[in-house]
Amino acid sequence: LQLVPIVHAEALSLAAYFPIVWQVRNGEMVLCVLRSLLAGGLGHSVKPTHAGSGLPLVLRGFPVIVTAPTAGGDEIWIDDVVADQPTDVGAPILMEDGRLSRGAAQRVQTIIRLRQAIDMTHRLTEGLASHRLLESWPLDLELAPGGQRIRFNDLMVIRPPASPDPDLIKHLREFGIEAATFIAAHRISLFRISVLLQAARAVTAKAALPPELEEAT
Repeated sequence: LQLVPIVHAEALSLAAYFPIVWQVRNGEMVLCVLRSLLAGGLGHSVKPTHAGSGLPLVLRGFPVIVTAPTAGGDEIWIDDVVADQPTDVGAPILMEDGRLSRGAAQRVQTIIRLRQAIDMTHRLTEGLASHRLLESWPLDLELAPGGQRIRFNDLMVIRPPASPDPDLIKHLREFGIEAATFIAAHRISLFRISVLLQAARAVTAKAALPPELEEAT
């Protein structure tokens, strides 16, 4: 996935790998990490097998998912999925005695952690918007010579602060140290766009090679 929804509580760990942005979806701003500039699972600079901390909580917990809150409270569900390949091997959700397997229990704990942070993430986003601290972050990057480019027009970031910045001060007074930590992680994360661009260019260049040269690389 290119863009994966996250919560503010995982921003510090994910900022080391990906730009943290908001994507505008149906008029709503969703906090996400931008994991690749290319679609179809290409151009990822971090492999989950090499960097577990680079995997967002929602993917760590899969296939366990949490529903939107209702009058009856939260519910935890198991997504009904099949293996990617017939030969794939996985752990069972329930053991023979009815207990959750260790892997399933870890995923449930991950999803509970995710659910506990969702509401605060929404409040932080709404606060940033109401204090006029968000701005559009259009990306228009060259992938290869000859005009091949990648464009994103639906992303937003926190605008650079003024000096002094009364809007930012209001936001920090309202949300405190949690907001300050999140904003710092967000700003640091944006430098990772250069790493994503390098990874995307490498994939694009390899795809343009003749078959015999591609095998040599």
